[in-house]
Amino acid sequence: MHGMESLKEYWDVAGPTLLFMLVVSLFTVALAIERWIGLLRGRSAVTRADQRVVEAARRGDPEEARRLADGLPSPFREVFSAGLDRALGRVRGEPQTAMQRESKRAAGRLRAGLWMLASVGALMPFAGLLGTVVGVMGSFKAIGESGTGGFAVVSAGISEALIATAAGLFVAIEAVIFFNILGQMAGGIARDLALLVDELGELIRVPRAPKSGE
Repeated sequence: MHGMESLKEYWDVAGPTLLFMLVVSLFTVALAIERWIGLLRGRSAVTRADQRVVEAARRGDPEEARRLADGLPSPFREVFSAGLDRALGRVRGEPQTAMQRESKRAAGRLRAGLWMLASVGALMPFAGLLGTVVGVMGSFKAIGESGTGGFAVVSAGISEALIATAAGLFVAIEAVIFFNILGQMAGGIARDLALLVDELGELIRVPRAPKSGE
């Protein structure tokens, strides 16, 4: 019961700021979950590309590799199809250059939305501080209107207003943790994709050694 009373006091002092923090926190969690699911799918796509597309190229069958590339989700499909189309003579251009260009686009899509997490992590402490300043101003105004003061009264109002800063720091820490984890995941997937692009480029550039008797 005492906890509910304290929560009501905090809400009376910094209610709008706390509501804003709650909305941003829910948005941050939803965005992090969406990006996490997308990155898991991206990691699975890179694994499939290694086990199917690049493996077919290792066997010396670029036609089969090109067919299997169509089974990959975007943007990974575009990465491998761009190189294989050029290697097979269907499109003019350098296969390695085309795959590297498309892999950069894919890496950008892997990091899509992460800038919002970084922005939340940078801005929420200031939003919480703003809520605290507004709450402190309201406390002093109430003290002035009531005509009562003293350290106990002032400190109580300030402690209630500081909840806005605490909430802002909590949301910022939450966003920064998500940003770092997801950024590491995206970087790892982009690195693995770049390694596959390099290997496929080498395979389709260097002719396969003929078997004995061919």
